[in-house]
Amino acid sequence: MYTCPHCGKPAITVLRKTFLCPGVPVACQSCGKPVKVTYPAWLKAAFPGAAVMVGALLLDSELLMYAASLAGLGLMIGLHLLWVPLVKEQ
Repeated sequence: MYTCPHCGKPAITVLRKTFLCPGVPVACQSCGKPVKVTYPAWLKAAFPGAAVMVGALLLDSELLMYAASLAGLGLMIGLHLLWVPLVKEQ
């Protein structure tokens, strides 16, 4: 669970944060106030994985291309969960 910037209690689950994007705030499970992620943090976490996925298109082997694409997707999700903080919706 990730903590709410409003109340400091558990706000959302890991699965919910995996799919959380900047344009769609969600309600905290504890206090009900909206929380979101910001575009700059979201893009900063997505860029390395996207770069790996684009680089995978240059590989000759389809197996390596799929493996690199999955690694890029895993990197995008992992960095999003680790680096992108929840912020208060204004």
